[in-house]
Amino acid sequence: MKFGHWLNSLGFIEFLALFIIFGMSAYLANLSFLIFNNWYTNKQKDNPFAEELRLSPFLFVGITIPFIIILYSILYRHLHTLLSKIF
Repeated sequence: MKFGHWLNSLGFIEFLALFIIFGMSAYLANLSFLIFNNWYTNKQKDNPFAEELRLSPFLFVGITIPFIIILYSILYRHLHTLLSKIF
C-alpha cells in the first residue's frame, strides 16, 4: 500500500494518535536542540570565534524522525486504545 492510500485509509482516532505523536516528537526535537545549543554556548563562552548554531528545517526534521519512530513504537497502541475509549 502506498503512503497516500495509507493516509486516506486512516480513521479519525488513528489520525489523532499520529498527530499527537508528531506533536510530541517535534517538541522533544526542539527541546533537544535547545539543550545542545545551551551546552555548546557554555563550552564556547570564552571563544570569540565560536559559531552560532541555528536550527534549519532539515536539521529539525533529522532530529524529529528518530523521536517519531521511538514514540510510535512505544505509544501508538496505548494512545489508540485511550482515544477509542474517549471518542
